[in-house]
Amino acid sequence: MRTLSLLLLCLVAACSPKRPAESTHKIDGTQAERVAAVTKQLGRNAKLPGQLLDAHFVEEQTGDGKLGPSDFAAFYALTVAPADLPAWHAALATIPVVNSSGSYAAPKKAQPWWVSEADFKELKLYGPKSLTGRFNGWVGIAPDGRIFIYAFTM
Repeated sequence: MRTLSLLLLCLVAACSPKRPAESTHKIDGTQAERVAAVTKQLGRNAKLPGQLLDAHFVEEQTGDGKLGPSDFAAFYALTVAPADLPAWHAALATIPVVNSSGSYAAPKKAQPWWVSEADFKELKLYGPKSLTGRFNGWVGIAPDGRIFIYAFTM
């Protein structure tokens, strides 16, 4: 009986759900270093429609990729010259927003550079595929030259 109880206890412990591992990747450095890194990262998918003046990036990973796939959520904040905004709008005009219904999203750990929920409502939204390679999420453009990108896997 004791052996059976021990065996059952071990089985229950082995089957109890664990929270998936979570990690964060952030691009830090000087403004020039951040711009260079984000330009290179986004440039893998398409030629950017204009030069970045500033850039921020954080990506959250849920899962370690060992016992199943991981999910990723990437957040970019870009600053471009307001004069370059027509080129950004034109480059993104044919890309619809899918699988997020244009809902507000934010990094789990608040970032001072990320768009507020109130300001999000004023953004013109496009799909992120051409910039990030991901279909899910959105690109939001503010009239003052700020561009926010939320892209995720599921």
